[in-house]
Formats: sequence, structure tokens, C-alpha cells
Amino acid sequence: MTEFYAQPYSLDHTGFYFNSIESFEAGMEKLNSQGCEEVEIQVIDGETHLVGLAAAAHIHQGSVHDWYEELEDLDETAATQIMFLLDLGYNISDTMDRYEDVCLFEGTASDYAYELINETTEIPETLRYYIDYDAIARDMKINGEITEIERELIVTNAQEF
Repeated sequence: MTEFYAQPYSLDHTGFYFNSIESFEAGMEKLNSQGCEEVEIQVIDGETHLVGLAAAAHIHQGSVHDWYEELEDLDETAATQIMFLLDLGYNISDTMDRYEDVCLFEGTASDYAYELINETTEIPETLRYYIDYDAIARDMKINGEITEIERELIVTNAQEF
């Protein structure tokens, strides 16, 4: 469960912590009754992938409902896929429609090049030792065919986005 803090823009008011839409709405109702309508949402604590996702999604007062409806229960893979699209400039609704299209590969770029070539090409035994997978991986990165988003985590269909 991710914990947030609603920090009022007004210095005359005190914010509140929340970890559900109900506690957010109750806190906002109390602040509204005191004359404060706007808050900044800050991520305080939670699972690492969800904290990163909340930061990448720029959760704000108007998108707290989106967090609890669509993002809060995602696993680490889905969070990574969504963060990739958000970093490219997609909005939340478009991201939720396309995140499953992002193909991830766990391993180095050279490992991916090796696996791709050996699965798609019949290589004679006499030539196997002459293929430079590091160079192929480097070229794939330069061409934008793959994107390394973390150490040993690669988006293999980066050009589709």
C-alpha cells in the first residue's frame, strides 16, 4: 500500500497522510471546510515499483482517483511498462491502453542480440564464433530498436512507441 501526503499550498493549513481514496476524500473535505481547496500530493512510502510509478505518473489532486482505480494494484512488470510510456510523454489513459504492448527482456543487450539471432537465423557451426553480439547490440541501441531502461532490463520493441 502506498502512502501519500496532501500538502496544502496555503501556509495557514495543515496537510494529512492518506493511503486510500476514502481517507483522501475525508481529508479534503476537512480542508475544504477550513477554506483550503488545493494541495500538492507527495509520495511518502510504499513498494519501490509503486513509488517510482507514482512519481512518473505525477500524481496530483486531480489524478488521485486514477491512482486508486487503475495504478495502485499493478505488479512490478506492469509498473515498469507504464513508466516507460509515461517517460515517452504518454498520458495516463493512453498508457493504460498500451502498456501491455511494451515487450521487456531481462538480460543484457548482448544477451538479447544472441537470443534474437539464434532464434531467427540458421547459423553454420563454422561461423558461430565470428559473430560479435556486443556490436550487434550496440547497433540496435543506436538505431533505437531496443532501449535499456534499467540495468539488464530492455524494451525490445521501442520503435513501436
